[in-house]
Amino acid sequence: MLPGTQLDIPLLSLAVFLPIAMTPFVYLVGRVVSWRAAYLFSSVVLFIPLAVFLSLTPMVLNGVGFHEEYEWVPFLGLSVGLVLDSLSYPFILLITLVGFLATVYSGKYMEKEHGLTSYFTLLTLFVGGMIGVVLVSNLFLFYIFWELMLIPSYALIAYWGTGNPRLIGFKYFIFTHAGALSLLIGIAWLAAVFGDLNIFSLSEKAMLASETLRPILTSIAVLIFIGAAVKMAVFPFHTWLPDAHAEAPTPISVLLSGVMIKTGVYAVARLVLGIMPFTMMDLRLPIAILALVSMVWGGVMALVQTDVKRLLAYSSISQIGYIVFGLAAANLAGVQGALFHVLNHGFAKSLLFMAAGVLIHEVHERDIRKLGGLGSKMPLTTVAMLVGGLSIAGTPPLGGFMSEWMIFAGGVEAGWIISVAVAVFATAITAGYYLRMVRAVFFGEGRVEGRDPGVMMAAPMSPLLALVIVLGFLASPILTVIGESAAALVLNVLA
Repeated sequence: MLPGTQLDIPLLSLAVFLPIAMTPFVYLVGRVVSWRAAYLFSSVVLFIPLAVFLSLTPMVLNGVGFHEEYEWVPFLGLSVGLVLDSLSYPFILLITLVGFLATVYSGKYMEKEHGLTSYFTLLTLFVGGMIGVVLVSNLFLFYIFWELMLIPSYALIAYWGTGNPRLIGFKYFIFTHAGALSLLIGIAWLAAVFGDLNIFSLSEKAMLASETLRPILTSIAVLIFIGAAVKMAVFPFHTWLPDAHAEAPTPISVLLSGVMIKTGVYAVARLVLGIMPFTMMDLRLPIAILALVSMVWGGVMALVQTDVKRLLAYSSISQIGYIVFGLAAANLAGVQGALFHVLNHGFAKSLLFMAAGVLIHEVHERDIRKLGGLGSKMPLTTVAMLVGGLSIAGTPPLGGFMSEWMIFAGGVEAGWIISVAVAVFATAITAGYYLRMVRAVFFGEGRVEGRDPGVMMAAPMSPLLALVIVLGFLASPILTVIGESAAALVLNVLA
């Protein structure tokens, strides 16, 4: 039985399957008309899921969930189930909003590149895959959509990336596919144990078997976590991320660092905490240690980077450590903070990568040693970099401060005082590398010429900048939704 209210109009199906179904038409429009027509069509297609979820937002904020279910392969017991609840909502909001904004941003940023019809086709499919991951209730479909993220994102890196894109794309493919294999083994084992693929009925069955099958279910949880950890780039599964995120086209870097790695967070929340929460009592300490190493190592590596995009890429490794630390605490404050940081980091990091893209597009430089004095010439980009960096560094009153504070409170509640001290120290490192970057690029000595972007690049940055600020002041509605999901996830941790 799926939770929530059955929708009379198949809005969830429209949001999930429209981008995928329209992918061939994006390509056809581009081939028949022009790549600009493909760009416009792709933007419209990806705006529709965003509009769907924005229309459902008032009801979700009032505690209403939605589901749809259709028969698929009855003799195998397979159905197509889609669920929008308090857990999937923040993820779907992030995916659809940033997915649409990154597509709009691509029109100007990518205009001088080749093969843009294929680019927008793959971009549409990439975003469609991420939407499916966080809405499906069937583990088989979950894995299908998980792999659907991999194929177009690999092509986008390998064919439009910089540096040595073929090699970097291949490394990305191998790492993430290995993680997907671990996830598949965990899913298949779970299905074999219970003879079921429905996430919500599996949760009930796993709880009933929490004593008799605990060692087996803990092993399954480890496999699923490894699969998710590769996607999140948690230490030691992180080495693919700096190259892939730094060398991908900037709009794709926005999606990779701002959005895609959060699907790994969703997998841990939905499949480990959601189905087998009691396993966290055995796994929380090693997971917390990996999170702390990710925080510090990613921060230290970011501190010594001279390339703006590589600095932001290493920062993502550090920041995912905070989110995983909150999940590992497995208490209300920690999990709520982790889920809230998904949004805060997602919006801020997307904004930062877009600002870095402005430097590349307008100044044609990404080495901070060769930049300087751009603050008065590029005020919007300066503010975007400064506000985004300060939010991620946990500076009050921005949204990142609130989510990190909640994560630290969860760590204290779990009794990890020394670990929390290390995490707080890591925020100082974060502030250090962001302020170093902003000072060097915008306020340092230099005579580099530049200007703020035109409307087609500035427009996608503006709502992200507003959200980074607003979430520090008006977060109560979204925190209420996130709090409901966090409370449900930690309810049975001690079972």
